Amino acid sequence: MKNDKPVYADGKLCRQDMILFPIGTIGRDAACAGLFMNQLLNYVYFTKKLTNAQMTAITVLMAAAKIFDALNDLVMGNIVDATKSKWGKFKPWIFLGMIGSSIVVVASFSNTLQGWSYVAFFGILYFAFSIVFTMNDIGYWSMVPSLARDPSDRDKLSSRTAFCANIGGGLNGILVPILTTGELAIGGSAVASYRYLSIIFVAIFMFFQMIMLIGTKEDYSLYSEKKQNISVKYILNIFKTNDQLRWIAVAFCLTQMAPTACTSMYVYFQFGYNGTLNTLFGCFGGLATVIINIFYPKFAEKHSRLQLLRLSAYFSLLGNLLIVLFGVFYPAGGASIVIPFFNAEITMQYLLEVLSNFFVGFANTMFYMIMMISISNTAEYNEYLTGVRNEGIIFSTRTFLTKFGSAVNTLVVMLFYVIIGINSTTNQISDLEQQANMGLISGEEKLSKIKTIISNVPESKTISLLLLFTVATGLLYYGAYLVYKKKYKISEDYYKNMTAELEKRRELRKIDEEA
Repeated sequence: MKNDKPVYADGKLCRQDMILFPIGTIGRDAACAGLFMNQLLNYVYFTKKLTNAQMTAITVLMAAAKIFDALNDLVMGNIVDATKSKWGKFKPWIFLGMIGSSIVVVASFSNTLQGWSYVAFFGILYFAFSIVFTMNDIGYWSMVPSLARDPSDRDKLSSRTAFCANIGGGLNGILVPILTTGELAIGGSAVASYRYLSIIFVAIFMFFQMIMLIGTKEDYSLYSEKKQNISVKYILNIFKTNDQLRWIAVAFCLTQMAPTACTSMYVYFQFGYNGTLNTLFGCFGGLATVIINIFYPKFAEKHSRLQLLRLSAYFSLLGNLLIVLFGVFYPAGGASIVIPFFNAEITMQYLLEVLSNFFVGFANTMFYMIMMISISNTAEYNEYLTGVRNEGIIFSTRTFLTKFGSAVNTLVVMLFYVIIGINSTTNQISDLEQQANMGLISGEEKLSKIKTIISNVPESKTISLLLLFTVATGLLYYGAYLVYKKKYKISEDYYKNMTAELEKRRELRKIDEEA
């Protein structure tokens, strides 16, 4: 993992880093951001039989762990900033976090516990994940400002990294629903499927992270020789001084509070217990993601970030509105197409909602891309104000807000599930998945009985799920756009002038040191 200081030409990013850094997140997003953070709830609901009290306890544990995790991010960011080692500033934490996260992910999807014993085990693992993945995540994303100082390079590196992250997320989003629910479930049950996939994704995680750790090179010339003290006061002082970090934090947090976690439950209840339907529902959103990650640098050349964000805010409102209209008012019956290999029935209502999801995917991806770049730019702004970059703490803001927002939307979604009685349906499905895993019933019998269970779910429940994830998401994203428009001032021209001034200051310091 040790690297010599790289040679930069006029602050340009090494070509090697432009390739190896982005691919480091492929398996990371598949195993951690994808499987653990996005699919764990489905695993719990469809493989564990839990009472409302036990599900409420899990809800509280998840929310508490994520809030703890969010606060831990800020501390970890400070620790990263203060790190001095022969392997660099970021890589030791990336490596340690990779090992710890891999262990937790496999253990989380490879146990047979039920009831309160599972609740206790869940709490231990969830808090452990909060610690070990934070090491990896803060270390990884904190490298971006160090690797890419040039604005064009930073746009390219951010878009390529986001693209690779979405490859990992895509592996999760495409494979997990198909291979855990329906006729193609590995091992014939969700219980076995999640276990096998956790092992596969963790192997991919470790493979690509090691390539990144060995191949990338940090620019040590940006680091202060003075070791910083780690304190909460120091962290809070950065937020007090850096007003642009505060406002972009508010905007980003609003997007992360969107209750999208209930989308898959809506698809299962409305269209059937078939993972292919869930995968296809996300595919058009994923298509928009691919388009943006590939062409974002071109978009950024012709349009300002504010213009792109405005378009995305309108797309979010439009896409979510269309999904509601088709979900509530379009007739559920009528002609349908069956995909033979997957045995998935595609109705016109489903198809229209899927197409509408393209606009939502466009908005979500564009928002995320611009928020990441905008947070990166506050590192230079911090140096401009104080003389210190503090990449670790500044990038820990991203993960802090992601997890804080996730804690809020998880709490809302899971309590919502308890209120409308989702647990009564999922416990019946979990019973059948356990029986199939033990070989007590066949896969065909399991799916037939689950189909009957879902057909008896009241329409009010599915419409409630639909309204929760569409209306709330559209409003939260539009609110984030308004905050960005009114309060974030680091435009493209502002950043260019600011970095030019910083280069002058560095040259003057160099002359003074030589003198």
